Amino acid sequence: MITDELLFRFLNQETSKKENQAINAWLSGDPDHESRLKSLKESYESIDLNSDPDDMQNRWNIIATRLNVTPSVLTRRNTLPLRLARVAAVLLLLICSGVLLFHQMNTHIIRNKELTAKTVLLPDGSHVDLGPGSKLVYSSKFMNGSREIKLTGEAYFDVTVDPEHPFIVVAGYAKIKVTGTKFVVNASPRNEEIEVSVKSGNVLFYNSDTLNKNSFRMGLVAGEKGIFYPALNRMDKTCDPRFFSAP
Repeated sequence: MITDELLFRFLNQETSKKENQAINAWLSGDPDHESRLKSLKESYESIDLNSDPDDMQNRWNIIATRLNVTPSVLTRRNTLPLRLARVAAVLLLLICSGVLLFHQMNTHIIRNKELTAKTVLLPDGSHVDLGPGSKLVYSSKFMNGSREIKLTGEAYFDVTVDPEHPFIVVAGYAKIKVTGTKFVVNASPRNEEIEVSVKSGNVLFYNSDTLNKNSFRMGLVAGEKGIFYPALNRMDKTCDPRFFSAP
């Protein structure tokens, strides 16, 4: 498992050859991994090396306890090495800010790198046909209160009916809320517009959880298409010309 502690040791050039191979394979597997390492590197390089060694030692003792590691194993002759002090400070910063906890959460990322649609089965039984170049993101708390998922790209949803747990798709600057229906969402990063085409059931299409002068809420039924234009601050409804071409 690639942890933040392992990545910091990698930045500190204290990892083994086997660990380096595992990290390099992990980095090449997902562009988000490279972004994560870059963020950690920026935090790592921002630490002041002139900090009080005793203070840094205390910080590392706290970090080691939280990481379930024996502090004495990580210290040398009861003093904290300068580079390890930097690691300790960064880890403390991450824990306090919640970033470390965030990375340790069980977040599921599904990408479709193929040229055809990819079928995805969600934990609630819902089916998704994920378009080429598209991405889905959801957390391990998917069924805790609401079934929320983030979409980048295009996807066809066949949502399992569950009135007690609304299904919410976050797509760009808009959201789609249903309890069980079939619909298509197009939120391609190449276009600012977010489109929703309903194949069956009812869909709530909106851009804000709070009501104000810049918020829009639109109910859509089978055969209707909603389009949100963030740049124009406008939401339109029209008939879906491809209504009978649902998967």
